[in-house]
Amino acid sequence: MDINNLEPHKIVDRILNEAVALHASDIYWLPEGDSYSVRCKINGEQKVLYRIDSEAGAQCTSRIKVMAQLLTYRNQISQDGVIRDDAGFGNVEFRVAVMPTVNGERITVRILDKAMTPQHLDELHFAPETVSQLQTMLSKNSGMIVLTGPTGCGKTTTIYALVRELLKNNQDPASIISIEDPVECRIPGISQVSLSKAGEEWNYPLALRAALRQDVKTLVIGEMRDREVVKVALDAALTGHRVITTFHAGDIPSVYARILHQGFEPFLVASAITGIVSQRLLKSKLGETRIPLAALLVPDDGWKDFIIANPALSELRKKIKEYPMAHLQSVAEKMAVDGMIDVKDAYLL
Repeated sequence: MDINNLEPHKIVDRILNEAVALHASDIYWLPEGDSYSVRCKINGEQKVLYRIDSEAGAQCTSRIKVMAQLLTYRNQISQDGVIRDDAGFGNVEFRVAVMPTVNGERITVRILDKAMTPQHLDELHFAPETVSQLQTMLSKNSGMIVLTGPTGCGKTTTIYALVRELLKNNQDPASIISIEDPVECRIPGISQVSLSKAGEEWNYPLALRAALRQDVKTLVIGEMRDREVVKVALDAALTGHRVITTFHAGDIPSVYARILHQGFEPFLVASAITGIVSQRLLKSKLGETRIPLAALLVPDDGWKDFIIANPALSELRKKIKEYPMAHLQSVAEKMAVDGMIDVKDAYLL
């Protein structure tokens, strides 16, 4: 049967189930004027699943928004939501991101199969020395741990693994608060705050300041989106809190360059940041799966003194080569030498 002849809810169910069966990581719902192209990403490569008529496609868009508990009548703003595992798809959740285009609403759906998603640090397929460095970052009771990398590289999975590591080490769950937009994975015991659909009256800066009045020891921030959020996060890290967060930047030097460019005192930045992780997902040499690459920096006194001098990005990129575990290219080249990835993929970062 032509998929266009099905009812909208059956089209959506069919596509979601098919993507899960194909072990896809993402589904893309792309409006193209007279039709919608539905694609999925498998092992890092996109494949067209279906083309759907524009009318049926628009109805399916509304259906997805309802399932993700988004506002169907708001079609001129971006919205994020989650289709949880109680929606009839077994142990699978779908993270939904909607944005308006001139042809209609574009939707990206991230597929999270809980049965296959790593839960703990030793399940992330990181090298043993990487896990050891992450544990060193967590051992500090205060300071900021920043994760960076492109969308879909595994930052959120790593953050949740770090939280579980704290719980494993007997941190009181009542002392952990996460603020996310939206909450992507629920961890029993900790307090998780969702900003999805909250509006301007409840945003990151307001939620962060409220959390700091709750005797929190570890503060998880889904994303440092602007200068105001960075300021609150830095202040928290400098006043005895452990902060775990993500920040959009290409690599470790870019994290420092962007924060310094926002006008924060280099001394405060050097003091606050206790660890940075830059992640990627690369094809394994077999080409059948993707494996994580992680460059890590645990700043030593020499690095902190360097940051206090307020270096430019070019200076940061030169300096980071002195720290092989923190230099993306060096880490990728080692993975190629060890036979984990193809040599050509080591130079595509």
